[in-house]
Amino acid sequence: MSDPEIVTVDLSVIVAVYNEDPRNLVKLLDRLRTCLGPTGMSHEVVFVNDGSRMPTSSALRELALEFPNIKLIELSRNFGQQAAITAGLDHCSGRVVVNMDSDLQDPPELIPTMIDKWKEGYDVVYATRSKRRDRFLKRHTAFIFYRILGAVSTVEIPWDTGDFRLLDRTVVEALASMPEKSRFIRGLIPWLGFKQCGVPLDREAREIGESAYTVRKLLSLALDGLLAFSVAPLLFLPALGGILAALAALSFVVAFVLAGLKLDNSVLLCGVAFFTGLQIAATGCVSVYLAKILDETRRRPTYIVARRLGQGFEQQAGSRSGTTGEASLVPALSRTV
Repeated sequence: MSDPEIVTVDLSVIVAVYNEDPRNLVKLLDRLRTCLGPTGMSHEVVFVNDGSRMPTSSALRELALEFPNIKLIELSRNFGQQAAITAGLDHCSGRVVVNMDSDLQDPPELIPTMIDKWKEGYDVVYATRSKRRDRFLKRHTAFIFYRILGAVSTVEIPWDTGDFRLLDRTVVEALASMPEKSRFIRGLIPWLGFKQCGVPLDREAREIGESAYTVRKLLSLALDGLLAFSVAPLLFLPALGGILAALAALSFVVAFVLAGLKLDNSVLLCGVAFFTGLQIAATGCVSVYLAKILDETRRRPTYIVARRLGQGFEQQAGSRSGTTGEASLVPALSRTV
């Protein structure tokens, strides 16, 4: 977890990376340097390598050794985007923190606007996607997901927002204090409260490379959000069971009358099969919640850090000890919150 007393830069930019094209990483740093320079704020870039293959890993190491304001956190394997973002939040040191994707679909040029909102007094500034140029399936499934989650969630989660957002240091520390192992950050931050606002974003299409976010990962993220912030499925099942039981009783009476007050075996078999399926579905729904509870009670860490690399870590250590040194590997640690 980050130390709240260690704040060495004005702005931390967290970038979770999984098999990203190295050209995008270089372009991202160039655009960050261009757009953040006029703000006059010192900044660091915290890359989190979420188990990427060698081309991406090698590129990240080269960047970490070349630039003095880069921190590189290498996870021991792929833990998923939400865990990687959590690792970045735990290792950043800025007074204000911005999280963004590595594919440049989130334009760095929007960060100064976010900073202006922060200076106005907002603790959280999130980008709202007014337009997005993703693939048809991804675009429409995201649209449906946010509407369904908004309808059943106990927390008001802004529609059409991703993980591109600015957080005040106070919010980062509050988020780090939350004990959940399965992290759905898009829901956790609204749950915290604080003063929040959105800024419109015209999300660009990916220019280089292919997205590593598969349909399975999108469904897993959606399920985490639903289970973490809604008990609607559990409440829906008893209501559905009552309605179906009433309909079944009515259907049985009608079928019994139409059959001349005789039981029809086909009707009975269909009814038994239907209610057996309903019982299995209900048990499955409860089992999903129990599986999540089991994950939490195991208290396994959200992520494991294999190594930390970069002059950014060395400068932070030097600011505490009064010395500076060359970039080097730093012993691994894991999240224990």
